[in-house]
Amino acid sequence: MFLDKLCKTNPNLIQTAVHMHQQEQIMPDTYVVDVDQFLENAKAILQKANEQNIELYYMLKQIGRNPYLAKELEKIGYKGAVVVDFKEAEVMMKNQLHIAHAGHLVQIPSMMVNRLVAYGCDYVTVYSYEKLVEVNEAAKKIGMIQKVCVRVIGENDRIYSGQTAGFYLNQLEELVQKSKDLTHIELAGVDNFPCFLYDEATKEIKAQENLHTVLKARKILEALGCHIQNVNAPSATCVHTLELMKQYPDITSAEPGHGLSGTTPYHINHDTVEIPSILYLSEVSHVLDNHAYIYGGGYYRRGHIQNALVGASYEELEKDGVILPDMDSIDYHFGLENPHNIGDSAILCFRYQIFVTRSDVCLIKGIQSGTPEIVGVYDSLGGKK
Repeated sequence: MFLDKLCKTNPNLIQTAVHMHQQEQIMPDTYVVDVDQFLENAKAILQKANEQNIELYYMLKQIGRNPYLAKELEKIGYKGAVVVDFKEAEVMMKNQLHIAHAGHLVQIPSMMVNRLVAYGCDYVTVYSYEKLVEVNEAAKKIGMIQKVCVRVIGENDRIYSGQTAGFYLNQLEELVQKSKDLTHIELAGVDNFPCFLYDEATKEIKAQENLHTVLKARKILEALGCHIQNVNAPSATCVHTLELMKQYPDITSAEPGHGLSGTTPYHINHDTVEIPSILYLSEVSHVLDNHAYIYGGGYYRRGHIQNALVGASYEELEKDGVILPDMDSIDYHFGLENPHNIGDSAILCFRYQIFVTRSDVCLIKGIQSGTPEIVGVYDSLGGKK
């Protein structure tokens, strides 16, 4: 999906990954990250957001909830993490990172609400009045007021399977009335997902109906007496999307994820500020019936994998087509259309979600300066190896 763009814009990452693999410094089934380029992308997005007074929460599920990158992002000025689920919250808490937003896309379980609120979280998203009560009780125990975002949903919104949740606009008045008895929460924000999305037909990022639902919800809640401080508009956040957000001045926060690594779908067909800063490294395991097979483990079914570069050195790399495993099979291997030598490096670059894989993450600094150094190897869930 991103292989041609990676070859064009960041060949040094490819060269470094192949060299280190052939020197037995990096195992197959590893996502290799160009840390310096990743942070350059992050700085560009942050600068654009600051110009528009939009607060950024970094999303790192896709890059394995990596605590090293999280700390580096906070150093350059990112407010904190948006944790996509409660297990990601645990990773951030374990590493003493700031949590800016929790509960969206996955609610905080009842047994963890007290711990999260006590740890500190700028905004907690809720989908139900019952969860709002739990957050209120947790805040009451420590004598604080917890700011809450209300996830809203419209009849025509795009909602991904497995993410069905939210309050309909006609339920907001009842929610506000019932919440008046809750003295330790403040209904201070609204959110939905996805608010922006890449359109395959036009090759452009477009605002979704979800965003209009959020903007309507803000007006409704304000009219009901709520002071809405956070209009959160996640998905596809990058420099280009932030430019589009100028049309919607009510937006106050966004959540770059794939934008940080230059791997939103928009980055395929456009010359963007962000440059791809990650690849997937594998190795030829065996050959059968004139097909080479490389080690798997990092497959994401929405990854749009098409090709790989295969060879024993950067100079010898040649492109080959990838044969994906069936959807009902485990990705022990990927097939290739042609035979290759056992032990050859294989470079792929596709849309990834490392936290749903069993891959490792190798962070390398100094790639662009010609002094590459591995700064850490992590598992797919943020644990250092």
